Amino acid sequence: MVSRRFLASIRAGVSCEYSTVPTRCPSPPCKASSDANRAVELGAGAEAHLVQGKALFNLGRFVEALDAFTKGKAKGGANLGKLDQFGQWTSWCEDRIKKLVLSGAKDPTNKTSMEEKKEEASAAATAVSASNQMPVPKIKHDWYQTEAFVIVTVLVKNLKQEDVKVDFTEKTVSVSAPLPSGSEYSLELDLCHPINPAQSSFRVVPSKIEIKMKKVDGIRWSTLEGDGAPPSVKASIPGASEAAKVPSYPTSASKKHDWDKLEAEVKKEEEEEKLEGDAALNKLFQKIYGQGSEETRRAMNKSFMESGGTVLSTNWKEVGGQKVEVKPPDGMEFKKWNQ
Repeated sequence: MVSRRFLASIRAGVSCEYSTVPTRCPSPPCKASSDANRAVELGAGAEAHLVQGKALFNLGRFVEALDAFTKGKAKGGANLGKLDQFGQWTSWCEDRIKKLVLSGAKDPTNKTSMEEKKEEASAAATAVSASNQMPVPKIKHDWYQTEAFVIVTVLVKNLKQEDVKVDFTEKTVSVSAPLPSGSEYSLELDLCHPINPAQSSFRVVPSKIEIKMKKVDGIRWSTLEGDGAPPSVKASIPGASEAAKVPSYPTSASKKHDWDKLEAEVKKEEEEEKLEGDAALNKLFQKIYGQGSEETRRAMNKSFMESGGTVLSTNWKEVGGQKVEVKPPDGMEFKKWNQ
């Protein structure tokens, strides 16, 4: 294993720019590059690649420096707290390579023709740019509206409320959140009509992000984004059919959506949510109450009310003919609020 003293001596050799280094070797960057190459061969890992890349950069060997930074980042630069350095040096290398291509200058590491140098620099810049871009998963979002609100649902799972940021303005809404994959999700919407930011909100559940925007004008939106039709106040028509009161669900996409299917999928995801503690217990009681018989619901209501919330029974035969006594948990004493 390469010692820390050896790596420190390498870092000390890359403090000056290549334009001020004497032409004879071993000059500081040349020697640092040679030492860094030895460190990489001995398996020093990400830090040696970082030092090697800096030395090559100071020598004007930007393509090789770019390769060193890319390899170092792949070997765990983020784990060593070097993520910002690798990103910054990679950006500088790409910028210098682009300038070389545009100006027609030659990289001092090679004596190839101008055409070959341009092709090499362009290919390296393209390859590194493609390798550094993490694939962002495709996340769907849809919207629907009521008379007072426009609701946007972003179908992304397993996020926390405190990690999601939503900014409202009168005509825009922006969403940003870190994804479990490590990439950043971003959504920017230029709204068709104005909203009231103060009365708009959002909530995060395990299956989605729900953004609720308050309409300024009580009109129907034909699209979510873009220039909508001029606002027209919705007038009530006497004798209008009840069907006209049913919320419409337009879409900005070219194809039609099966909204019933989408709603069923969201409900299924919510039913399959794995809750813990009191939330899981409450969900169980709600399910029993909702799916139980009339006697089951009567038993639950009677036992809960008469026992002061300390007993919950589903057996009507057991609790129907007598008053349910208070049974506080072990170690606790039941008292009325005014005692």
